[in-house]
Amino acid sequence: MKMKKKKSKLIWVIIVLIIVFAMMVYFYLNPLNTTQASNQTTSTTTIKTTTVGTQTIIKTVTGSGEVSSKTTEKLELNTYRYFSEICVEENESVKEGEPILKYTNGKYLYAPYDLVVVSYSVPEEGYICTSSHYIQVQNLTNLTLTLNVDETNINQMKVGQDVKIVVNANEDVTYTGIITKVNEIGSYASNGSNFKVVVDFENDGNVKIGMSASCTITVEEAKDVVAVPIEAVQTKNDTKYVVVENAEGTTKEVTIETGLSNDAYVEVTSGLEGGETIQMIEATSSSSSNNRSQKSNGNFSESRNFGGMMQGGSMPSGGQMMGAPGQ
Repeated sequence: MKMKKKKSKLIWVIIVLIIVFAMMVYFYLNPLNTTQASNQTTSTTTIKTTTVGTQTIIKTVTGSGEVSSKTTEKLELNTYRYFSEICVEENESVKEGEPILKYTNGKYLYAPYDLVVVSYSVPEEGYICTSSHYIQVQNLTNLTLTLNVDETNINQMKVGQDVKIVVNANEDVTYTGIITKVNEIGSYASNGSNFKVVVDFENDGNVKIGMSASCTITVEEAKDVVAVPIEAVQTKNDTKYVVVENAEGTTKEVTIETGLSNDAYVEVTSGLEGGETIQMIEATSSSSSNNRSQKSNGNFSESRNFGGMMQGGSMPSGGQMMGAPGQ
């Protein structure tokens, strides 16, 4: 009996070992399917059509700077009167006609214009004022900005040009300034030289010295000209052309000459008259996550997305676009 039980137990051990070995062999030859994620960029090309119309194209140069006073001066004190007290503090703004300094006889030194007191030198109370005493002020009515203009744009800057100014503290208000000085000597840098351009403008009472402001200077303008979107212009062998779509659906390449441009439209000086239907090619790319499954034979099956082709869209026949300098 004992021998039979030992034999039976041994047989079961052998059977279990065989099963384990068989499973190991199976999983070695047939690994479990595993899924891996891979990022894949899908490129989509879209063809739209638009009708050639007219645009007002404006080429501008933009810059920013710090607001400062156009003039700083020292107000002289009356040298035959005796000093009593200062009526304002340093860095305090004073409206035109308000008192700045009081003499012992009850008379005052009044602000000749809107200003801010920068510093002062006065005698002790009760002592006579001399020519060495003063109140230093900055004019708050006439303000100025100094812009750093890139050398590629400096030749388009002229004294007398209008400048649109927006103070960053109040972007709802636009001030009109004028260029009063263009430096002839620039500051060299490895990425290109800069030239200083001075812009003057008048304060409405809401701009403070030291505020930052953005400026826009119109250097060229083409009003109501035939224009096409930048995306519609193609180049072949240094020749610019657009693809015109005929009524029956056929297309042809039409050579054009271009003029002024901004970041949206290009002026067409020859080749188009307006009213033509042209094509615009837009290429976009997007990143997507695709799954690929590893099979037992080591090969990968991969899914891909391909963009389609679409038509449609139109360009407005009028309006005004403002953008960065173009070619």
